[in-house]
Amino acid sequence: MTAFPNFSDGKAPYTIGDRTYETYYKIFGDLSSGKRPLVVVHGGPSFSHDYLLPVSDLAAIHGVPVVFYDQVGAGLSTHVRERQGDTAFWTFDFFIDEFFNVLAHLKIEEYDYLGHSWGGILGQEIILRRHPKGMKNFVLANSLPKKEWWDMWDMSFMQLLEKADIPEQAKKTIGSQDATSEERWAAVQLFYAQYGCRVQPFPEDFLRGMAGHFGEDADTTTNDAMNAQGGELKGWDVRGKLGEINVPTLVINGARDFAQDWIVAPFVEKISGAKWVKFEHSSHTPFWEERGKFNHVVAEYLGYV
Repeated sequence: MTAFPNFSDGKAPYTIGDRTYETYYKIFGDLSSGKRPLVVVHGGPSFSHDYLLPVSDLAAIHGVPVVFYDQVGAGLSTHVRERQGDTAFWTFDFFIDEFFNVLAHLKIEEYDYLGHSWGGILGQEIILRRHPKGMKNFVLANSLPKKEWWDMWDMSFMQLLEKADIPEQAKKTIGSQDATSEERWAAVQLFYAQYGCRVQPFPEDFLRGMAGHFGEDADTTTNDAMNAQGGELKGWDVRGKLGEINVPTLVINGARDFAQDWIVAPFVEKISGAKWVKFEHSSHTPFWEERGKFNHVVAEYLGYV
């Protein structure tokens, strides 16, 4: 069940070359209210917006429009499976242009940005590459400044997997190249219950958001290409550029998060004036695990209260 059932939705046409894709969006609240909207960007890339729906509470409580969307290749947006492995197609600029296309379609000029995990990575690149005047605040939730095989994210994941209180067979299955998608997802859920989302049983919206990556009809085309050899997430590292981020920034992580303290520390150290809030009873999804507190912290930072 969604947090705030009164929403509008639609699809924004996104034309690249001679083909037009569609980006699905969902709006909670009223964009004509005069209040600056919060645009929420999902992780993956390959998850959908659904797992982030608790953030829509901000619309119900504070009357602020909250906009979600599924990136092309995910959720209810156009899927482009034929571009599997095409690292020249799946690029940061592709997703950045899509983001601004959604804003233009919805006639949004000024906004706050909340990016979770990969959505936070994309937000960093939006700021560093485009210097958007319309972005007034940047909420960098459960994210990282460097992505490389056996570095940061993967190292953190393996650290947590090693000490996770789950069966050894499940740990082996998660790392196995021979496991079926069903076997791997069953094992991953055991791990996620400790470090991904500690709300049990998993909320339906959380599972729906994860389905794009782990479900029976999973489409990991975008994720695979971005992380492949030659993909733009392979060896991606903006730690040396974080000082160029000049948008007021709120950094969020959880005490049992993939984004451990040592991962988010560069944000706090290098982004001028960055504020850091750590949720002590949360893992990677504090908007589920400490829902009220998470939304209050975000609302307070963005000036809603």
